[in-house]
Amino acid sequence: MQNNKLLPISIIILALGIVLSSICLGYSIQKSTNTQTQNTAIDSNVMNIPQVANYLGMTEEEVEGIIKTEEKTLESIGSYTNMMFPHFTVNGELYFYKEQIDEWITEVSIQRKKYDTIKGFIF
Repeated sequence: MQNNKLLPISIIILALGIVLSSICLGYSIQKSTNTQTQNTAIDSNVMNIPQVANYLGMTEEEVEGIIKTEEKTLESIGSYTNMMFPHFTVNGELYFYKEQIDEWITEVSIQRKKYDTIKGFIF
């Protein structure tokens, strides 16, 4: 009689163990897939605004602000002697070539440029 009571309890415990293991395994697989997707996006040669902002550790607004600040400087002075933030536009969307971004980073770092994207100035 006692064995008959333990059997349903054992089945319930086993079923709960299987369900909880499946949930944990599913979460691990999903997390791994998301990480691989993010890394693949950054490993691509061409990036969009969110990807380049993530690559540079900036916000999208800061990246757009740098571009607008440089364009404003070019417009007001008529020339721009240094390397501008490299990008190209397709159907109104900005895209960036990773190697050129790296070159731009090197140049602005060597020159110790300071951007104030709120006021629109480069120092």
